[in-house]
Amino acid sequence: MLEFFKAGGAPMIVLLGLGIVALVASIKFVSKPRAEAVRPLRALAKSIVYASIAGVATDLMAVFTQVPNHPEWSKSPELHLIVMQGLGESMAPAVMGFTILNIVYVLIALGERRIAGA
Repeated sequence: MLEFFKAGGAPMIVLLGLGIVALVASIKFVSKPRAEAVRPLRALAKSIVYASIAGVATDLMAVFTQVPNHPEWSKSPELHLIVMQGLGESMAPAVMGFTILNIVYVLIALGERRIAGA
């Protein structure tokens, strides 16, 4: 898990912070559901989407600028594997962000169900 987190780089810190806040807020929403609490949760979820996209873009930028800056990489017959590894690592923010969003939206759905059933 630590390697996965390191692969995503600095954007993972932002996602972790937003994710913790969103998970705590959505757990509170399930335990004490109030209709007016849904909007802020959805806004927070939207920020996780944007942070995930920005994280992937940041990581892709790192790959596309670092590979050419290392002559030994750019002249390597394994260049395609180096780039592939970088592209794979660049997906880490999307994987983490969208996994957190999945959990948050399941919790929101449970809270909304409790509101509807109350």
